[in-house]
Amino acid sequence: MNVKSNYVEVKPRRPWMECPQLPDDSDNDPGLAFIYNLDQLIVTEQRDGLHDIIGNEGIAYTIFNSVGQKVFLAVLNKKFRNFNIKIFNNYGNEVINVEKPFTWWTNKVLVWAPPGNFVGSVQERSKCILNKYTVRNQVGTKILKIRSEGFGRYVYKVYLVSTRYAIGVVREQSPAGYIRKTKNFGVSFPAEMNVYDKAVLLGACFLIGLYKY
Repeated sequence: MNVKSNYVEVKPRRPWMECPQLPDDSDNDPGLAFIYNLDQLIVTEQRDGLHDIIGNEGIAYTIFNSVGQKVFLAVLNKKFRNFNIKIFNNYGNEVINVEKPFTWWTNKVLVWAPPGNFVGSVQERSKCILNKYTVRNQVGTKILKIRSEGFGRYVYKVYLVSTRYAIGVVREQSPAGYIRKTKNFGVSFPAEMNVYDKAVLLGACFLIGLYKY
């Protein structure tokens, strides 16, 4: 499978993505329906009008799909080495929660989707200059690994535990237009991936993006 690396140029006044219809036999949470068919999410430090209605103080992010449509909004609250990210749909309902507990020795996030339903974790396991991350599901089983490639502004490739072939990538969004001075980063993954694993990879995207870019 080819790893996507060509990220969309995000522009202002983008419309919201239309929510796809989940299959009748799907056991996925309806709040995650937006990412059911997606294979890429792009995070930009950009405030949307709905942020004011949501009313959460913090750093505002807008999350786009590969064609520049809005998928989610996020609000980051950070203190020292810990942070909490609340991710909302277009109705203002919180659908994903990403938390980094305060520790001096562990760089790790926990992900709930929806809030109250723990779906997995991402933990950095760096060795020298090589950055590695372990992705685990809700019962603690290792399901994915993420490894940095290159030097400087790293690209982080996502691998299945049992293979050497990348199935996705976390990388910095190329500067484009009016968002040139903001944080922009994204993650890609197979469209058929479980939505809960996609939510955990979005948590990984924030963990890497906030500290590495």
